[in-house]
Amino acid sequence: MKEIDVRGLSCPEPVLIVMDEMDADPGQDLAVLADAAHTRDNIVKLAGEYKRDCRVGMRGMDFEIIIQG
Repeated sequence: MKEIDVRGLSCPEPVLIVMDEMDADPGQDLAVLADAAHTRDNIVKLAGEYKRDCRVGMRGMDFEIIIQG
């Protein structure tokens, strides 16, 4: 599983980074760390557009979005 840290980045940069990773290796699971609710929501929406399952949890004060390949 590849970990992607998008904490501190402004939209649309986090979404573009995750999109590039999903395009580069469609079967790879991703763990995305985000620190803003709108970033979390946009990444979950992106995963849905790619027809990929995801789950959201917390890692400390940050959001962890697991996107399955």
